[in-house]
Amino acid sequence: MKLHNKVAIITGSSRGIGKATAMLFAKEGARVVINYKTHKKEGQAVASSIGKDRSLLIQADITKEENVKMMVSETIKKFGKIDILINNAGEILRPGDWKSDIDTWHKTLDINLTSAWL
Repeated sequence: MKLHNKVAIITGSSRGIGKATAMLFAKEGARVVINYKTHKKEGQAVASSIGKDRSLLIQADITKEENVKMMVSETIKKFGKIDILINNAGEILRPGDWKSDIDTWHKTLDINLTSAWL
């Protein structure tokens, strides 16, 4: 149990790489914050498989500072600390998206860069 009693926030952890990371961290003894923006059912399944006492499910848009502050506050409220932050959530422009508008570009930057700074 390499991560025994460590507390990890993993953004975008309701599915994909974030889910796999959350499951591995939990297996290694960490208490894990499962963050999702829109995939609630998937997030609930991850949190349930880890267990209520060792996980915290939080819906938060990580591009919004108030959501990030709430996630940090709720994590400290439940677990008393934060040891690890995995900025996993991300978005990519798909092939052909180069024709996208400036709003899509800003959204991509907000998710991939600004959220990690917040």
